[in-house]
Amino acid sequence: MIAVATSEVLAPWPLKIVFDGILIQQDHSDSVTAWLTGTFGTGDGLLAASVLAILVIALAGGAAAYVQAYLIAAVGQKVVAAIRLDLYRHIQSLSHSYHDSASTGDIIARLTGDVRLMRDLMIDAVVFFAARILVILATVGIMAWMNWRLTLIALIILPALWIMSRHFGAQIKGAARRQRKNEGKIAIVMTESISAINVVKGFAREAYEEERFARQNSSSAEAGVLTTRLAAHMDRINQVLLALGTSVVLWYGVTLVRAGAISPGDLLVFTAYLTTLYKPVRKMASMAARVAKATASGERLLEIFDLQPDVAERPDAAEAGPLIGEVTLRGVSFAYPDTPLVLSEADLTIRPGEVVALLGPSGTGKSSVAKLIMRFYDPVAGQVTIDGKDIRDFTLDSLRRNIAVVLQEAVLFAATIRENIAYGRLDASENEILAAARAAGADGFIRALPDGYDTIVGERGETLSGGQRQRIAIARAILRDAPILILDEPLTGLDTATATALMTELRSATRGRTTLLITHDPQCLTLADRVLHLENGGFVASSRPHVARQA
Repeated sequence: MIAVATSEVLAPWPLKIVFDGILIQQDHSDSVTAWLTGTFGTGDGLLAASVLAILVIALAGGAAAYVQAYLIAAVGQKVVAAIRLDLYRHIQSLSHSYHDSASTGDIIARLTGDVRLMRDLMIDAVVFFAARILVILATVGIMAWMNWRLTLIALIILPALWIMSRHFGAQIKGAARRQRKNEGKIAIVMTESISAINVVKGFAREAYEEERFARQNSSSAEAGVLTTRLAAHMDRINQVLLALGTSVVLWYGVTLVRAGAISPGDLLVFTAYLTTLYKPVRKMASMAARVAKATASGERLLEIFDLQPDVAERPDAAEAGPLIGEVTLRGVSFAYPDTPLVLSEADLTIRPGEVVALLGPSGTGKSSVAKLIMRFYDPVAGQVTIDGKDIRDFTLDSLRRNIAVVLQEAVLFAATIRENIAYGRLDASENEILAAARAAGADGFIRALPDGYDTIVGERGETLSGGQRQRIAIARAILRDAPILILDEPLTGLDTATATALMTELRSATRGRTTLLITHDPQCLTLADRVLHLENGGFVASSRPHVARQA
């Protein structure tokens, strides 16, 4: 930055030397011109020296500007990557209560667009202001040394520029905030419609979704046009103010030249410095518009950074280590935010290796029990213990390493089948992955695929059937080899033949593991050692599986 500023400050002087020392050949009191004319004369020697100086200054300034631009770009990209990583890490750390209510599309918009715009504020603006401040200070210093009256006239318009920047900056920030909010809504509509494309096409709602998208897109465009119009209006006013300042300086400067107070070369150099001063000042004023937009994005990021997880590790939390798997709920009451209690002073004990099925109407809190055991939420009263220890005394990571889960909807990633199975334990060997697939009854259909275990499944595993996805999910849980297993409606949505075939794999998965089985399917109850009914916030009845089926 110093090298760039130095080159800009030196650039006008060769012109003064040519003008005063060669064209006019006027005597000067400044020591630099006097020394140069004394050394090189007033002819071709001085002209050659001046031309060479122009080239050297330009080359040095260009090289310094290149290095500066490269460093700014490198630092900018690293800062953007660091902010995005910190934001992603923070989002991952937030509790289930946030993810249950947050929109995926809006999160993506903040992770991409808002983080990118923050670069304007944290890198472009900061570095630009730092570099321009050096140029402005050096320029003003030399201008004051040359003629303080002209300098004072040149600086009079700066307060007006600052007032304009503040006025329009506030309006631009408001418009940019609305634009970013609308772009978040665009991402929400897009994410929802694409992820539910089967429903959209099945109900022939393409036109409806297009209208939703167009409405948000239009709102965003209108806000974008407003920010651009405000920025352009501010730039035009600044341009007029700077032209006014230049005109007054030029008028007064010519008066001084006529009076013999300064030379024509001095006025030429002063005018060049005026351009050097006004150019970054105008740029800084226009940069205020970008800063206003970036500030709006920064506020959207801070909204997330300011959130704290509802479920947090205690400062003295310890590693859980390998657990036996006795799960106990003691007087547990639980409610989701702003909703009635779904559990009220509920008590439950699942012995190590026992399979307990949990029945009850929808909305009675069956899945909530699983979420409490995995500590996605904390109870509002009572405690959940494993092996007699409050799970809040364990670190979250070590607690969840002791739990495997098969969800109602088998969620797979857009990766290979091998990678999806290994998600249960990332350090698993090839033999362990294959063994888990065989135990889940998935090895046969996997090998029948064109690329076998290297087959890349579509997003959420959409290229596979429901039964195939569920088998891979079971294989992932088996590979986890955790002492506690949670099965949340594992047969929902499967046809009778597929569900019957999966029963063998589920029986293998539950063997020797403390298992909570949440189900409405009577077929699943044959896996259970005990069946509990969850009603009115508590476990009010239990029976053997065959009794439950008769009921």
